[in-house]
Amino acid sequence: MSAAADLEGGLRAYLLGIAALQPLVDGWIFSGELPADRTAQMPRKALVIRKSGGVSTTGGSFVETDTARVDLFALGETPREAGRVMAEAELAMRRLRRGVHGGCLLHSANSAGGAIAGREPGTEWPRQFQSFQVMHGLVAIEE
Repeated sequence: MSAAADLEGGLRAYLLGIAALQPLVDGWIFSGELPADRTAQMPRKALVIRKSGGVSTTGGSFVETDTARVDLFALGETPREAGRVMAEAELAMRRLRRGVHGGCLLHSANSAGGAIAGREPGTEWPRQFQSFQVMHGLVAIEE
């Protein structure tokens, strides 16, 4: 039996490959949360990818593809810089086409609403977040 695909890891691999995003975040794209050893260098431009539930479109079937809601958290030195990171990340997500990234088959990503500006709770770092509905394979694929 094959292993389960890592959706967050697949999206991270995809976004790390986006040329327009790299000069902004300099590789600071993380799945789940910002690593503890990086917090001393904040605030700075970074992107965090986090699964957040969502409605399954294939529940009740045996299809090994599903949809999941994913939130992107764009961080920056200022609200404007966080917005620049989000703008590039949103465009990249909208341009996602079917392909294997980080061992995960990603089919598509649809915006689930616009970006919301605010501050990171507990630290007050400027951030924006936006949700996407991502269709993805459930089984890991060797690249």
